[in-house]
Order: sequence, then C-alpha cells, then structure tokens
Amino acid sequence: MTQWTESLWGDEGFSAIAVQRPFGQMLGVVMRDTAPPLFYVVGWIWGRLFGFSEVSLRSLTLLLMIGTSIFVSLIVYKIQKSKPVAILAGLLVLLNPFLERFAFEWRMYAILAFTVTGSIYFWMQKKWMGYVIFTLAALYTHHFALFTVAGQALWHLIFEFQWSKPTTYLKQLRPYILVGLGYLPWIYPMYLQITRVKGSGFWLSVPPVSQLPKEIFNFVSAGIPEKWRWIMVGLGLLLVSKNWRLVGKSWVKLFVVFFSPVVLSLVVSYLLTPIFYDRYLLSVVVGVSLLLALGTRRQLVPMLLGLGLIYGYFSWNQFIHPSKRPFKQLAAYVKSEQRSGDYLINYNGRAHHLWESKYYGIPAPIYVPGEPLPLYVGTAQMTPQDTISSLPAWISGRLGVISSEPVEQISLPGYRLTEVRRFGELSVGWWQ
Repeated sequence: MTQWTESLWGDEGFSAIAVQRPFGQMLGVVMRDTAPPLFYVVGWIWGRLFGFSEVSLRSLTLLLMIGTSIFVSLIVYKIQKSKPVAILAGLLVLLNPFLERFAFEWRMYAILAFTVTGSIYFWMQKKWMGYVIFTLAALYTHHFALFTVAGQALWHLIFEFQWSKPTTYLKQLRPYILVGLGYLPWIYPMYLQITRVKGSGFWLSVPPVSQLPKEIFNFVSAGIPEKWRWIMVGLGLLLVSKNWRLVGKSWVKLFVVFFSPVVLSLVVSYLLTPIFYDRYLLSVVVGVSLLLALGTRRQLVPMLLGLGLIYGYFSWNQFIHPSKRPFKQLAAYVKSEQRSGDYLINYNGRAHHLWESKYYGIPAPIYVPGEPLPLYVGTAQMTPQDTISSLPAWISGRLGVISSEPVEQISLPGYRLTEVRRFGELSVGWWQ
C-alpha cells in the first residue's frame, strides 16, 4: 500500500463521485459547492479516459505536480542561467514533503499549484498569451488564485507601468483586461459561493498572526522529524548567501507575487470571513522552495543537493507509509459480513464518512439526531436520503455503525453493541 493506492478520504470521495456524474449534473454540484469548476471538468474527462480508480485519479494530480516542478525549473533557469540550480529547484518542489502529499490527493490543490506557477512563469517572461491562458485556468480552479493576480497587477502598476505614456495604457493593461473578461462569466457564481460560505458555520477559523512564521516554516519542514529540522535550518541559512547582484530584483518580485495570497487571505479572514488554510496556499509552498534555490552560488550547490536528498528521503517514507484511513479495507469487510436485514449508518461525530462509503459501494446515511450539518465540502452533493435524524423502526437485523469516534463515545439509546471491528481509527460496530 502506498499513497498512490491508499483509500480515498472524504473530500477525495466527494470529488470522485462528482466527476462520475453526467456532465450537467456535475456542474450543478460545482455551482452549489465552494470552488470553481476547472478541476472537475478536467477530472470528468480524465476519468472517462483512464477510469476512476484511486491510481488513475491520483495519476493526474501527480502529473500536475511534475508540471509545477518543471515550471519552477524554467523560472530559475531564465533568471540565473544555471542548469544545476534550475534542476535542483524543480526537485525541491517535487520532493518537498508538504507538497508531495498533494501530488497523491484527488482534489484541486495540485492543479492550483500548476496553473498559478505557470501563470507566474509566463508573467515573468511577459509572454502574455500563455499568461492569460494559465491565469484564467488558475482562477477557474480556486478562488485563492485571485490573490496571486492581485499581487501581479500591483507589482506591475507600481514598478513597471509606464505612467508617462498615456497612449500605451490600454496596451500595457491588455493582459489583465483579457483575464478580467475571461473571468467575467464566473463572477456571479463566485459571489453565490462566497455568500454561501460567509456566516454559514463553515469550519475554517481565523489564524493568529503570531502563528504565521510557524506556518511558513511548516511549508519547508512538514513531514520531517523534529531532530532533522535544525539541519534544514542550517542549510537554509547557508543558502541565504545568494548571488543577489544577479537575482536580487527578480527574487523580490517573485517573493511579492508568491506571498501575496498569504497577506491578502489574512486580510480577508480578519475583515470579512475566515478563509486562511494551508492547502489553499500550495502555490506559496512552491514559491518558498523556488526562492530558497534561486540565486544559489556554485559552491553552495552541494548544500542545495543535500536539502533535496533530505526532502526525497522523507517524501519516499511518506509515500510508502500512507496515513489516510483504510476505508477500502473497511468496505470489503462490511460487504463480506453484512446480512439480510442489516442497516448501515455513518455516525456523525467529529467527522463522517459518507463519501468514502459511496465511493466504495456501501450506502450508509449520516445519523444526525441533533443540529443539521453545517456547510462544508460535501453538502453540495447530498440528497435528503443521505442524512437521517432518527433510526428507522423497521430494522430487522443489526445496526452497522461506521465511525472514526472511539466506540465508547457512540450513544445509540435502545441499542447495545455486540461486535466491533477496527481499522486503525475507523471502526464498524454491530448493534442490536
């Protein structure tokens, strides 16, 4: 079992079920969800070409992360003209343990990193057709791409716009105008999605600013044991000795653009509604690795290689020791043990597993005896049959309860637990 073949978790299951629907129904789900449609459109096509297995779906996200690392290598090479540094910069992105997890997750985060990094590459090169295409792709992948575009536009207006030539204003702004026109059809759906999230009980919280440095450090150290992190800090300090004369302005320019989502998402989180979340900032993680490598002097390339080897070792360890809950094994057990008259439910504790249940073919509605479910990823695709507020009286067999809560904390008045089978944090309890 590897990250390629491990069970899908809840959000992945939601996405996998969505792309198996007819195209029109899938778009209807997206409109009721919280993200733009490009990931689902690409996934809908990919699944019909290569299937909907875990390996097939995750192959797409892996290819997108490889594409992201190629764009990083191109950005570094265009600025520094050093093939070793460019190759190592791409490898730092591909092998970064934080990013590696999302190379094998069937969600939109890999395509977000790919399209944003592509947008930045073409923007740096002033290749405006490629810029417009990749920027629109990023905007139609995730709302956080707006922050990158804002950073690009602000830098251009402050440092590069030729204000002394009014006759060229339209030409200078043309790429951004084309992006705006291309994004115009999604403005109203985006407004609906944002208003749906705001004040709806959505689970994101406002991060304290004091935690921000720790969050940024986590981008380069997540997945690496504590005792190794000081070695990484030492390598990072050595890599500060960059060739600033060669890359200084470009480095600052990339820093501003890559980190604009951090600053702007914090502003929105404090002033409007909480939206800050590390996986939404995957392009920032890409930028951290790129900026760490860019400008490395020739004599310090071995240090960069050492950092890449550390990343590679722990990413490989993550790959061969997957951490997602083994729902595939749970589903196989349920299918082999379920008897006539048995009834399955998902117990709604800290989490439920409706979408894993659907993906692996064991229908089990969520048991919600109290307050209705808040808005979160998954709500958009639910039907009235996917939740129950009371247990049916007509159950003639056992009640099978799927949960990741400790069995001792499950309360089902009128029922007693007769058997339980555990799969890591997951369990199936049979109640009479």
